[in-house]
Amino acid sequence: MKFQPESLDNQFVVQRYDEEGVVISGRLQTESVVFGTDFTPRIWENAGSGPLQLVHCEWLYGQCPDSMEVLLIGTGAKQVFPGMDIRKFFADKRCPVEYMDSQAACRTYNILIGEGRHVIAAILL
Repeated sequence: MKFQPESLDNQFVVQRYDEEGVVISGRLQTESVVFGTDFTPRIWENAGSGPLQLVHCEWLYGQCPDSMEVLLIGTGAKQVFPGMDIRKFFADKRCPVEYMDSQAACRTYNILIGEGRHVIAAILL
């Protein structure tokens, strides 16, 4: 799905998400990726395309800046709720997190940054 990019100063914007990957501010990402309002896109190390594991979330949480208001986790082509260990991990850290399919996470990310929110998106491809 192609998104209409808006001018949002120097923030990273999702322009497209499809079977090829996700285009963030003109750059195609073909591997699972983490990015944010003012957070340079980087590969989500060892995330792959399998089910979300606690080790993936520990690494992910370590990347999140203190200014983050919400963490959006795109779980791939379908919405998949993680196991209790992952939900407990984020709850214990008082980290607000939302799980949705990756396309919905990309749309939600653009909406929230358009509102001026500090958002991190982690997209499984």
